[in-house]
Amino acid sequence: MRFFDSLLERPVPLAGLFAVLLAVAEIAFDWITRVQLDGSALYGLPLVLAAVARSRRLLWGLAAVLIAMTFAAYSTQIGPDTFSLDEPYFVNRVLSAVSLVLTAALCQVIVLAGDKLGTQRRSLVEQNRELDELRRAAEDASSRKTQLLASVSHDIRTPLTSIDLIADLMLHKSANATLAAELPDLVQRLRRNTRSLADLVTALVDISALDSGRISVTRSEFSISDLLREEQQRLLPLAQTKGLRLAIEFPPQPVWLRTDRVKLMRVLSNLVVNAIKFTAAGEVVLSAAPLGEKGLLIQVRDTGAGMTPGSLRLIFEEYGQLGDPLRDGNKGWGLGLAICRRLVGVLGGEISVQSEPGRGTVFSVLLPPACLADDPVP
Repeated sequence: MRFFDSLLERPVPLAGLFAVLLAVAEIAFDWITRVQLDGSALYGLPLVLAAVARSRRLLWGLAAVLIAMTFAAYSTQIGPDTFSLDEPYFVNRVLSAVSLVLTAALCQVIVLAGDKLGTQRRSLVEQNRELDELRRAAEDASSRKTQLLASVSHDIRTPLTSIDLIADLMLHKSANATLAAELPDLVQRLRRNTRSLADLVTALVDISALDSGRISVTRSEFSISDLLREEQQRLLPLAQTKGLRLAIEFPPQPVWLRTDRVKLMRVLSNLVVNAIKFTAAGEVVLSAAPLGEKGLLIQVRDTGAGMTPGSLRLIFEEYGQLGDPLRDGNKGWGLGLAICRRLVGVLGGEISVQSEPGRGTVFSVLLPPACLADDPVP
């Protein structure tokens, strides 16, 4: 059964050559023998081989030649005075011709069935390949979700434990008038931990939305210089708290963008906050420069601890920044840069990082030319 399925599914090119050679041999045999042998009875065999070769042109070409040769050979072998419409060998030749037509038609059906079967097999192979890719993607997504949940369940214990302990301290101190002065500091610590949990929940919601594709791009036109200046004013107090300089390098000429301002602002805010967090002394510089046909390059440079090559390979993965001894002292949830990478992808751009231990880090966001606006907003 498998052998016949194989013949139907795949053509056999050599079968076409054998079909032609067999047809030539049968025609020659029919021409050199007496009419009583009726070699045309075997003319259907080359048609079967043509069907195996899956060549419809060869099939009907051989059928036409063999039918013509059936009567040509008969005309050379019959005597001039013995021909009649009811002469037995003439009737045999007519029946042979009819048999060849029927055989060719049956072989045509077989060829069409083989073509359809081959198409179905190829379609099934392609579908299986796509299903296999989807299965692997689902397994990867499941693995990433499992890792994400495991990390969250581990990391969430710290702020929850802190909140619980702080609540107990507040309860005891509130009953003691001499210790009540310490309550404002405890309240601040409580607020920091609750905000940390809120940030984690927001990040998880964002990751879920990005994974499911439920995120849209709301485009507007704005000046990149205005956006950089706004980010500087908003994050300057955070930098000043650590004694850092937060500087801006504006493009030499005004540059207007047409993209999602909120998403781009969120990316830049995350990068600048990370730079401030992991920089103990020096400065953080936010810059933008047009690259002509390549688009617009936005960079966030710091003079912080830098990263090891191993961390750079995982920096944009969920929880990829954890485990770096140079950065663990101020580690965050490990989701911000993963969200940045996906948001930049939604905007059609690319994000990359360069860093060396002790030499700082440079994050680069390259926005495509499609994000550049031709004319400024009036």
